[in-house]
Amino acid sequence: MRAKVLCGLSLCVVWLAGLAAPAQAQILIWSLPKDEGGWIRLEGTYRQTRDRPNSNAGAEVLEWHSELTISSVGREMADVDGTETACRWVEFKNITKPGGVDQQPGPGDTYVYKVLIPEDRVVGKTVDEEELPITFLPIVKGFRRVGQREVEPVQEKALAVYPTVALVTYYPDLEAAGEEAESMQVAGNPVAVKLFKGTRHFKRSTTRSANVASLWRSDEVPFGLARFQVALTVEQKDLTASDDEFQRSSLIEVDMSAVAVGNDARSELGEAK
Repeated sequence: MRAKVLCGLSLCVVWLAGLAAPAQAQILIWSLPKDEGGWIRLEGTYRQTRDRPNSNAGAEVLEWHSELTISSVGREMADVDGTETACRWVEFKNITKPGGVDQQPGPGDTYVYKVLIPEDRVVGKTVDEEELPITFLPIVKGFRRVGQREVEPVQEKALAVYPTVALVTYYPDLEAAGEEAESMQVAGNPVAVKLFKGTRHFKRSTTRSANVASLWRSDEVPFGLARFQVALTVEQKDLTASDDEFQRSSLIEVDMSAVAVGNDARSELGEAK
């Protein structure tokens, strides 16, 4: 059963990668912690429903436990567009494993992604001073490790979190759901959060999807995101069929909340620079 679950998740991530648009998200990084070793860990569920209209058993539902740790793991001056710029090493560690099973993850379901980010590009909003959308966060360089494989350099020049780190992406219509902040418990302490909502649509000739997100922003937690929920609906049709014939093929629901914070982060990838 474990092999089936992990295989299903791996195939799902590979398939979702094909839906990613060139503009990558900066939704996970709203601010940089003052402490060089600041970190936050979010935990929750990753639930996938696969529609099977021709099966008497109905839809297949799989659920995993997910952990995402975001850490500040060093500072470095680097050349950015010809200028020496203060940069920060930020590391993401994503672990996904069967819910309710107390055992170590297998190969392929632990993902570590370490990138060097110009500090002045983290502005805490989705538009710049000229009201132009900030669709991506540039990186100077980076590294990744999947499962027990060797560490490898990344080739992309923008922060790429979708879908391997998280299912959040850039939402062109992201806006606050209300004027008032609310309180949320993080590591036993109340923090003020504000709810934002957004939707992003992807479409190809035979596939379309809607990524609907709720984001709880807070200035009181490292990196600025205390919780996120995502519902990703995917629909498919034949190549010659009309858009009216799209039918849902799967639904992925993710709910992640901050459960711990600290200031003693150490890189999982060591001194990879």
